[in-house]
Amino acid sequence: MERLKFLSSCLEAEKAADVAGMSTLTSSLTPKQLAARGLAIVNLTLASLRTGFGGKLVATLEPDVSISPDMTGGNDIRTGDLIKIVKGKATKDDKTVEAVVLKSTKSKIEVALDESFDATDSLDDVRLHVIKLANNATYRRMEFALGDMQKMKDMSDLMRICVDKETVADHKDDPNLKLFNTSLNPSQVEAVQHSVGSAQVTVVHGPPGTGKTHTLVEIIRQLVQKKGQRVLVCGPSNISVDTLLERLHPHFNGNQLLRIGHPARLLEANLQHSLDIVSKTCDSGQIVKDVQVNIDQQLRKISKTKSGREKYAMYKEIGMLRKEFKERQKKVVADLLLQAKVVCATLHGTGDSCLKDVQFDTIIIDEISQSLEPQCWIPISRYPSAQKLIIAGDNQQLPPTVKCEQSKIKKQLELTLFDHLVGNYDNIKRLLKVQYRMHDAIMQFPSQELYGGHLVAHSSVAEHTLADLPHVSEDYETTTPVIWIDTQGDDFYEQEDESGKLNPSRLNDSEAYLVRRHVGKLLDLGVLESEIGVITPYSAQASLIRSLIHPTNPGVEVATVDSFQGREKEAVILSLVRSNENHEIGFLGEYRRLNVAMTRPRRHLCVVGNMETLERGSEFTRAWAKHGEEHDEIEFPSLDEVIEMQQ
Repeated sequence: MERLKFLSSCLEAEKAADVAGMSTLTSSLTPKQLAARGLAIVNLTLASLRTGFGGKLVATLEPDVSISPDMTGGNDIRTGDLIKIVKGKATKDDKTVEAVVLKSTKSKIEVALDESFDATDSLDDVRLHVIKLANNATYRRMEFALGDMQKMKDMSDLMRICVDKETVADHKDDPNLKLFNTSLNPSQVEAVQHSVGSAQVTVVHGPPGTGKTHTLVEIIRQLVQKKGQRVLVCGPSNISVDTLLERLHPHFNGNQLLRIGHPARLLEANLQHSLDIVSKTCDSGQIVKDVQVNIDQQLRKISKTKSGREKYAMYKEIGMLRKEFKERQKKVVADLLLQAKVVCATLHGTGDSCLKDVQFDTIIIDEISQSLEPQCWIPISRYPSAQKLIIAGDNQQLPPTVKCEQSKIKKQLELTLFDHLVGNYDNIKRLLKVQYRMHDAIMQFPSQELYGGHLVAHSSVAEHTLADLPHVSEDYETTTPVIWIDTQGDDFYEQEDESGKLNPSRLNDSEAYLVRRHVGKLLDLGVLESEIGVITPYSAQASLIRSLIHPTNPGVEVATVDSFQGREKEAVILSLVRSNENHEIGFLGEYRRLNVAMTRPRRHLCVVGNMETLERGSEFTRAWAKHGEEHDEIEFPSLDEVIEMQQ
């Protein structure tokens, strides 16, 4: 219980850091300045109002065409974000309207308002700005979960196992299990047997490319279709949930598979499973739709009404209709959830009120290593009837993002439920050992350094190179799986970039030109733009490389390492950036970030960076540089070559 108390205090500090950081920005910068940083969208007008899921009022805001036909700003405003709507010329008496972003495009933004209808009346015929806020709702659900756990007098066995070090009941795997997917390899089968057997907790450790999603699909099918269970599937992000949902879709009929969350947040292929959409299109949803049409008609009338008395009467009628709408929709949703065998939601979404009367036999959390531990307590505390917990992920990749800089708190919050359970219990983890992505030479270093040398490249990928692709010519670059372009020496130093960024970043223009040259060689040999990815730990370097490559080759993806987690490309060029007389390595000191970087390519990895800096860095970077010198091809560019490229 002391651990939960400490987690609560850490969460409070993280919330304070998050809110303070955003508040400092929004209070010290103008909407126009915030828009330049992607944190606001300026010069909008109210285009329409309609009724959304749960009776929420949905406002559509569009650019004020007298200023610009396109949205100004908002690069960092995404579906699910909390925002506030302010008037262009706001006074102290004007009320701020808060909302949640449902959908944002180049031409409009749709938001669900939490305010009453009266508050929205003040948005008519005025210029508006949308400003991003720290989302306290996410923190509230985590706080409630931790608080509920601390108040419980009688926790379930599953909860006690997760909170403290308890004696785990003896379990038996099911050796006679008949698989749906007979192509699973032995380590995947072992993970399925342990998960489906009598074990209360299973940790499926899935290193890059090892088929974790295929394994989870088999586990879910076994639990539902053979054991008759109801399963809750969740993850830290919409994409983590939707990736699994997409693979589950072919194996479940009709409404057996439901997704909680606004449709705008889902992949298009998964919309047919959206609770929001299904509740409107099913037979019983038609009655609800009739009420919704009635409300929307009244809203359109209000926009044309000038009389305050008439508007008041209309709002009163809308209030009554809205109440009826909510009651009818609640009944439809409850019936649908009773039919569902698999419910998918983000960890935050598992706390949705529509699920409060639903119970599950098994909880599955995917991408556990990207999840703050307090997030995981939302489903675990909410559904005490669950007898089994299955978590999947890889604690050798990037941990969840923590904004609090206090070292003790940061360290605690970066420790995940994966780390806690594996640290407490010996026989609950099952490692997936066969990887289906990387050439053996790309795989060897991370396997030896981070996965105990247990990874094996499947025969279908072990020796594959770019030259094996039918449209690619055979040459040195396309037949060599790993190439280092070593920039050691005084000629390739990094620079600091502070060009109006919120946080200073770093770049290395010499590396950027070397990256462009290598990309050009691959393209000349027939590798497609869509098959090449360029990644770097630093956002300033990513921006610089884009400016060099995208004018002629816009299809080559350039991104930061962090944003590329979970992705893959046939060829990946990694720009390390750090090169300085003090041999400081910065972001490169986070071995999990480097692990993500070096495990993205399938057939070809090119590392551009200063090997001497790596050799004087951390234990991990020293080992990586040594491995490269002993096993990989190394090129040594000259400054003259770079100068020639720049002309």
